[in-house]
Amino acid sequence: MIHATRHELAELHYLRVTIATSDDDVAMTLYEIDGNGWVHRQFQMRGDRTRFAPEDILMCRPVNLVAMCAHPFAEPIDAEEFELMWGEVAGERGFAARLPDARLSWEGRVGDGQTRVRWQPFGAIASGWTEVPGFLQLFVRGDATVARNTCAALFLERPITWRALAGDVCADAVMPAAA
Repeated sequence: MIHATRHELAELHYLRVTIATSDDDVAMTLYEIDGNGWVHRQFQMRGDRTRFAPEDILMCRPVNLVAMCAHPFAEPIDAEEFELMWGEVAGERGFAARLPDARLSWEGRVGDGQTRVRWQPFGAIASGWTEVPGFLQLFVRGDATVARNTCAALFLERPITWRALAGDVCADAVMPAAA
């Protein structure tokens, strides 16, 4: 199935792997993987908890897509089903608690301050910015390698400094007055 990604045309595969354990517990893991084997998003639902990819391992090198598709408990799903389920659990990611406000655009730096990132919840990003794998709204100033390194840094919980954006102009963040 061919899908247009946010930046280029690439083949994306959506898989659901459902495994029952001996104690009648069921784990369902969903993957978004591009044609080169890069995992963009992954999460596992088990009982009443959701776990996200061990991004520093799984999302920072390609997986064997052929082997994953051939797994006896794997089944392809469509993008719409993946997005529906992703929308239900994405707010549970640890990263979400570190955001200044997921509804506002902001720009900042990750880790040592050399990597510029921009959160764009409601719009397209300008030229020169690359989507960070695993994030639909987070972009990095640089290429795919910088974006992958940023992905790893975020999930290793490197610090983020940020300032709110007003259009493309940075402005100091101001909390709204209490009503």
